[in-house]
Amino acid sequence: MVTINQSNNKMGALHLIGELAMSFVLASMVKVLQPDFSVFLILFFRYLFCLPLLVAYAIYSRGPKFLSITNIPGLALRTGFGFLGLTTWFLAITNIDISLATALTQTMPIFITGFSVVIAGEQVGLKRLVSVLVGFLGVLVLIFPITPALNLWGVLYALLAAVFSALMFVYLRVLGRTDPAVSTSIWYNFTGLILAGLLTYSLDSFEAVTSLSTPDSLYLLIALGFLASFQQYFLAQSHMYAQASILAPLHFLAIPFGIGVGILLFDEIITLKFLAGTAIIIASTYYIVQRQQANQ
Repeated sequence: MVTINQSNNKMGALHLIGELAMSFVLASMVKVLQPDFSVFLILFFRYLFCLPLLVAYAIYSRGPKFLSITNIPGLALRTGFGFLGLTTWFLAITNIDISLATALTQTMPIFITGFSVVIAGEQVGLKRLVSVLVGFLGVLVLIFPITPALNLWGVLYALLAAVFSALMFVYLRVLGRTDPAVSTSIWYNFTGLILAGLLTYSLDSFEAVTSLSTPDSLYLLIALGFLASFQQYFLAQSHMYAQASILAPLHFLAIPFGIGVGILLFDEIITLKFLAGTAIIIASTYYIVQRQQANQ
């Protein structure tokens, strides 16, 4: 029995690492596309071409009931926060360095702790409260002193992405108790497609689509959606094989992934201040994760 559990944990870890790697492939594609296309148009293509593979897999695994959902309110909240989280993440990486945006979004466990107090009324010990304050100190180290070169909107988008993602994961866990992940993903992506389409039509009337001078950009937009299908599959499979408490520390691999992508693809410069602020955030969130695991 122990051997099976260890094997499952390894499979879960490998799938999560695949999800993290895929997320930075997608982030790089978004950053390349954004100068020519609005974030909402990129989102539209991402949602549109993410759906076919998800629908095919859902029909294969669930048959005629592939769209059946029991927890409608939970689905609505997961979908809304998921859309806001992805939108603000795309806005963040198009306004600031990927490495900085990644470091700022690692504050998600800090916000989850705050929500557990405010929303769920949980009792949080003094040590965890101090770790939350230390985490925000790390954010201040990252962004201060504020210079004209720093896009504060990008910083705000990254922090909002952490907030909305934290709320999304809360309701994703709730949904996982009653409904299959593939079905909730289809509803989420279909709703995101409609919302992104309405926003694109309202803001630029899809003019960017008609201005495609070469098919390369269109192929990249289509590939973005298909690869997003695999990202969601990897994420769902990781939680199928291993518990969230086992996978939580692996999320810190996003930091080296973000730094590597930023340096190799976008010539980002990593400063001592960045490393110090990131280290403080990682230490704070790691402690929070460990305390949460201990209390389970």
